Amino acid sequence: MKLRPFELTLVIIFGALFITALILIRTYDPPADESVTVVGTVSIWGTLPPSAINDLIKKISLKDKSYEMVTYSYFPPEKFDEAFLNTLADQNSPDLLLLPHDLLAKHRSRLQPLILESFPERDFRSTYIDGADIFVLSDGIYGYPVFVDPLVMFWNRDIFASNGLLTAPSTWEEIVADIVPTITNRDFNRTIKRSALAMGEYSNIKNAFPILSLLLLQGGSALVTEENKIYSIRLNETLNRSGATPFTNAVTFFTNFSNTSNTLYSWNRSLPLDRDMFLSEDLAIYFGFASEGRDIETKNPNLSFDIAEVPQGAEASVKRTYGQFYSLMIPKAAKNKNGSFSVMQNLGSQENAKELASGYNMVPVYRSSIISGSNDIYGRIAYKSANYARGWLSPDKNRLDEILSRMIGDVNANRSDIYSATTDAMNRIQQIY
Repeated sequence: MKLRPFELTLVIIFGALFITALILIRTYDPPADESVTVVGTVSIWGTLPPSAINDLIKKISLKDKSYEMVTYSYFPPEKFDEAFLNTLADQNSPDLLLLPHDLLAKHRSRLQPLILESFPERDFRSTYIDGADIFVLSDGIYGYPVFVDPLVMFWNRDIFASNGLLTAPSTWEEIVADIVPTITNRDFNRTIKRSALAMGEYSNIKNAFPILSLLLLQGGSALVTEENKIYSIRLNETLNRSGATPFTNAVTFFTNFSNTSNTLYSWNRSLPLDRDMFLSEDLAIYFGFASEGRDIETKNPNLSFDIAEVPQGAEASVKRTYGQFYSLMIPKAAKNKNGSFSVMQNLGSQENAKELASGYNMVPVYRSSIISGSNDIYGRIAYKSANYARGWLSPDKNRLDEILSRMIGDVNANRSDIYSATTDAMNRIQQIY
């Protein structure tokens, strides 16, 4: 069929438009979605179980596909150090870490601090609760704090009620004058049948180090200070240099409970682990971390127990408890630092920090989150305790445990007096920084 000039012109025009459209479709590059951040492959390592953080990463990846390349690897605390050092030796560092503050001093040389110009210290202190400043050191801020696990007091309601006690003690004076004498049950040869609380030994008290730290904090100890990457051991000094000896006082109080000649005698090394005794209803008070509440409930559903803030001194004007603070930190050897920083900012945001804290039964470290509080059965006390929780720049935990265990053992066996034992311990601690 022969086309007329007009029809031929239309065919040529539409053909040209069709070819142009094909070219545009093939070469069109749509603008980037500003709600999606390309982070690349980011490998996160941590010492907390994977469920909560994996759930959050999965939730974020539904909106941001680049998070499909963000992974989390869990290492039990006792295996993390070896795995981390080995992977650094193989030049295959993870990109991001989620770690407790008690690993900061040990791995500091392997971590990348944030310069204060990029995250001003004033902004940091306005954003997070006071205890989170454990990550603010002389050369910068070591990561984004996320949550804290404060030390609290779990108490057996049935044991208390059976002895005419209806509320948890709020002071150490109550512990000494009422709780221990009333609840502790010893037979004629002083064998402990039931204990009010576990103190005085190291090997069979699950949280012996946090309890000693609690006593140090409440005694006003200056703990360990850092300047220009040099650590000063000031366990037996107070911040106001009042002349008090908080480390000596803490060890004296702690060991009184295992001294058979002391009226407070309620614990010894032959007893089971304190947490196990609490679960079996042979221990009235257990000092544990707030995150342990759900697990205790699961292990013994019939156990009638409650949670309370740790006791304070009757004359104390400032409350203190020990807390385990967790932060997201970037290794110096990370291959994808830009992606790591982006992920750190996202996971460490107020909203996501609160979600992670809830997943691990801990407390977010944002001031605004603490103010909003919690109605959870354990969370209410945990939130109150977090506000005055503190940690300290402790060195290698395994070696520190050895030193403190030896110190307590020497005191209990009368191999050394309190002053000599604490002085020797401080000298040994200084050597492992």
